[in-house]
Amino acid sequence: MKSDQGTIAPLIASYLALILLAIIGSTAVVMALVAANRVQGVSEMAILYAHDRAVVAGIPDSDELRIQAGIFLSTAPSAQKLELVQFDTRVQADRSTIRLCARYRNPLGIGVDSAIICREANAKSFLIER
Repeated sequence: MKSDQGTIAPLIASYLALILLAIIGSTAVVMALVAANRVQGVSEMAILYAHDRAVVAGIPDSDELRIQAGIFLSTAPSAQKLELVQFDTRVQADRSTIRLCARYRNPLGIGVDSAIICREANAKSFLIER
């Protein structure tokens, strides 16, 4: 019988490469999810700020809503950390809506280098009569 005198170095190197790929891939996915939640949080804060300042007698003013949302997005530290692409506001009866889009750059530089994340948030007025 001949004895097999091979090495297991290629097998170990392949396993290590797969483990490294899995770690980098899962890190990139988690960072993208964190970025999406951050955009959602900023959009929710922006609509609450703008809606509160644009409401007159329970109905938000569309022009004032857009102005106040712009003020929030230009001054809030959480919004300044985002690279905003666009935002749209709309009013339907007593409900205000903002759609905020921000560019996401993968800090690892692996996979998608740049993507746009869009999120939407709503606020509704409740008029309390005495």
